[in-house]
Amino acid sequence: MAAMKRTRPGFRIRIMDVPDLPHVAAIEGECFNSEAWPAQTFRDLLVAFADARPPRGTLWVAEDSTTHEILGYAGVEVSALGGEMDIINIAVAPARRRRGIGRAFLDRIVRHCRNAQVPLLWLRVRTSNTDAQTFYRQMGFEARGQFHAYYVDPDEPATIMAMNML
Repeated sequence: MAAMKRTRPGFRIRIMDVPDLPHVAAIEGECFNSEAWPAQTFRDLLVAFADARPPRGTLWVAEDSTTHEILGYAGVEVSALGGEMDIINIAVAPARRRRGIGRAFLDRIVRHCRNAQVPLLWLRVRTSNTDAQTFYRQMGFEARGQFHAYYVDPDEPATIMAMNML
C-alpha cells in the first residue's frame, strides 16, 4: 500500500490506486459533466504512469481521514515541451469544496515539481471559470495565453496559466 501523508486536518493526500477509480469517475462526472473522462481513462493513465521510465506523471486522491471517502483527485503529466509539467486535472467533489483540498493538491503538485526540478508548471482552465482563475492566481499562477476552441459544450477557449518553478 502506498505511504500516506497527512496534509490537512480531516483528510490526507495519497497516490491514486485502482480501487479509487469508481469514486474518481463519479467526482469527474459531477465536476465536468459531458466532458468527464470515463474511469477507463484514469485506469489507462495509472498503467501508463506506472510503466514509464523516466516517470511520466502522477495521480493523487484526497481521502477523508475518518471515513476514507474520496474527496477529490489531481494529476500531473510531464509535457513533451522540455520537461515542463502539465496539471491534467484537479477536481474536488462539489459538497467538499472550500475546505483546503484544492490548495493541498496544488501544494503537493508544486513540491513534486520542485523535487523533480521541473522548470514550468502549467494548466488550462475555461476562460469563463473566473473563480478557478482567481484561485490559481492566488497560488502563484499567471495567465500566459489561450487555446481557442479548446472546450466544447459550450464551445470556449482555455486560458493557459503557468508558474515558473526554478
